Amino acid sequence: MPKATAHRIVTELVREGVLERGEKGLRLGVALFMLGARVPRQLRLRDLASPYAEQLHHRTRGSAFVFICDAFGSDAALVDTVRRAYGADDTRLGAEETWASAEAAKNVLRALGAGTVRHRQGRRTAEGETARARRQGFVAVRGAHTVGIAAPVLTVSNRAVGALAVAAPQDRIQVVTAASHLRAACAAISQALRRVPELVGQPAV
Repeated sequence: MPKATAHRIVTELVREGVLERGEKGLRLGVALFMLGARVPRQLRLRDLASPYAEQLHHRTRGSAFVFICDAFGSDAALVDTVRRAYGADDTRLGAEETWASAEAAKNVLRALGAGTVRHRQGRRTAEGETARARRQGFVAVRGAHTVGIAAPVLTVSNRAVGALAVAAPQDRIQVVTAASHLRAACAAISQALRRVPELVGQPAV
């Protein structure tokens, strides 16, 4: 794209509030946030899942995360977090927890036919991980110090519309126990989705 064209487009986006100029360059603007806030399906799905994230936070003693994907199965988007405090290690562990939970969510959504994750492993390895995720109903991703575990939120037709995840330092969480809590929470949300079919664009059951 010619620089003059890019400059004109950026100038127009800044004028409309979609982009803003900050100290370190361009950043997303308030108008874009307001546009996203007008999408009721994602907001209602987040509101539906948030109480379960709170429960997972208390039951697993880790941080809990809510992810959603759009109707076309694109990448997972983090929409809510219930963070566990770790004192002086908050910044380091918090960043790693977010990464581990996001990777787990992306992988579990990909295994259920949603998400756009590209794996660096060979095809055979990726296929094996997908099969294991479908069989177990969850994915665990380990970082240097933390582990993130995610399970999918499914519609009645078994289409993934989002995921719940928990993450914590590896010595403070039992993966199997946390996964059990996750799957139960996701099953409850999936059941609730049947009562509000407009959230996922399906007929009432």
